[in-house]
Amino acid sequence: MIVELHAKPLRSRSSVTKRRKAAGVKSGRIGEKPIQKTNDKAAPAWVQNEIFAQARIVAWEGLGEPIQALSVFPLTGSFLDAILLVRAGSRIRWEESIHPLDREKVCRCFAGIKKLPFSIEYRLVAKTGGLVWVRHSVTEIVRKGRATLLRGFVHDIQTEKELELESLRVSEREQNRIGQDLHDDLCQVLAGISCLMHVAEGRLASKVPEEVAGLSEINQQVIDAMHRTRALTHGLFPGKIQIADVRGALLELVAQVRARFQVEVKTVFVGRFPHHSSNQIIQIYRLAQEAISNAIKHGHATCIEIQLKAKPTTMLLSIIDNGSGLSKSASAETGVGLHIMQYRASTLGGELDVSNAPERGVIVSLQYPFQP
Repeated sequence: MIVELHAKPLRSRSSVTKRRKAAGVKSGRIGEKPIQKTNDKAAPAWVQNEIFAQARIVAWEGLGEPIQALSVFPLTGSFLDAILLVRAGSRIRWEESIHPLDREKVCRCFAGIKKLPFSIEYRLVAKTGGLVWVRHSVTEIVRKGRATLLRGFVHDIQTEKELELESLRVSEREQNRIGQDLHDDLCQVLAGISCLMHVAEGRLASKVPEEVAGLSEINQQVIDAMHRTRALTHGLFPGKIQIADVRGALLELVAQVRARFQVEVKTVFVGRFPHHSSNQIIQIYRLAQEAISNAIKHGHATCIEIQLKAKPTTMLLSIIDNGSGLSKSASAETGVGLHIMQYRASTLGGELDVSNAPERGVIVSLQYPFQP
């Protein structure tokens, strides 16, 4: 394609000024971006409704103590159609729609909002009795007389949570597969090598006795490698925790840590523990495993204490170490391992806190609810 360029005649300064004024452009200094008048019209109603519907989000205005919705848009035609909403006149008693295991945490957070934007994830009870995960964001706080209005958005994140949970399941299956392969293949190979080394020792004892000590040392190294591999496979494939209670699962983890890392591990169990599902036990086991691994590898801890305490409506798991602690420049929210720990905590409906201990080391605390 050939493009012809034609020189345009120069216009006078006065004509340029007239054209700028006609276009609604204000004159300014050199380098300043011209300010242009816009005639954008408000988006039509169908566009707004479609955006909210496709994004599965609603605008929310209400009170924080107690949590009540004064205005929700769109209330009908949104994911809230499936939620069990309790009405009181023109208001919605939002607090009563929150899952009982999340209610205390959500009320506490809404009562203490200090920084915007604020966001919290929790579960709403559906009309069918099921649960729907939402992310409730507060972007504005408005004072109207004695009332304090909270404005923001409620976003349906049920699909996001299901994908997170599935990613954890895939990771668990992959770890199990690797652990099983190591146990069935590598451990058996090392055991075979050890037997061959023992036979070779016997054959060489009468011919070259000076080499026997060297072979015995090599054989011992092979046996040690086999033991370490077995300890590793038990961490990757902890079959015992599939049927154990949460206390037994943590004791199994302690035994594996002692065997693999040669560190001191203490346990403190307080109260009577409620029944935990298999999925809950797996998440607690993996979270504690990650916290202990971080304490040993990054904090160089030599002593770790695992505490599990039963409270009236919650369980508190604490992993305390005597390591070097978190550096001032490091954030407790960085790192893939810590993000996965946060995911595991959220699947339990719990709260995870990672902070430096008063004297030294790190305290990892998980508080999660249960039905008494």
